[in-house]
Amino acid sequence: MIITILWNLMISAGFMSCVVIAAWIWFHFPDRTADDVVDFLLPVDLEKAEILLDANTETHLRCDLSRRDFRKTQRKRIHLYVVFVHRMAHNAAVLIDWANREAEGGDEQAAQLARELQQIAVEVRLYSLLTMIKLRLWLLIRLDSWQVLPAPSLYEVREVGGILGLESYDRLKTAASFLFLEMGQRNFDELLQNL
Repeated sequence: MIITILWNLMISAGFMSCVVIAAWIWFHFPDRTADDVVDFLLPVDLEKAEILLDANTETHLRCDLSRRDFRKTQRKRIHLYVVFVHRMAHNAAVLIDWANREAEGGDEQAAQLARELQQIAVEVRLYSLLTMIKLRLWLLIRLDSWQVLPAPSLYEVREVGGILGLESYDRLKTAASFLFLEMGQRNFDELLQNL
């Protein structure tokens, strides 16, 4: 009985891994070049994100609004930060694809910058994914509507998994800029605008 269950689990896991690999091959974007990067990036307003994570702003909202109004406002703020974090994760994935391609190139200086970009982009992606899980869990169980518990604080997601999110994203922008300049790209301003 147990052997049959284990056997079925192994077959199911094997089948699912084949499906995941096939989907990755089918839907994966081909190697990104520097020309492809800019068009696929989604802008992240770091100033607005900083305001959302600011403890003083949140404290003022708690004091100025009624408890019910603050909870409604906080839920909207959480939704907005989810959008920013989703964009951060997307941009990190795009930059990882591009950095992977450039790290294999012949130019040693560009390859070194690409490896640095890879490391920072993986860090940003990890922060983003962990933060999205946490925020979506807050939204799912509607912590904002439980009157016995305090409303969730966005300041808590400033650092997740030991990673300071906005600071890491700012380093990601800098690393992408250096690699972009090294590649001699003309649309540098568009890169900064879209990041």
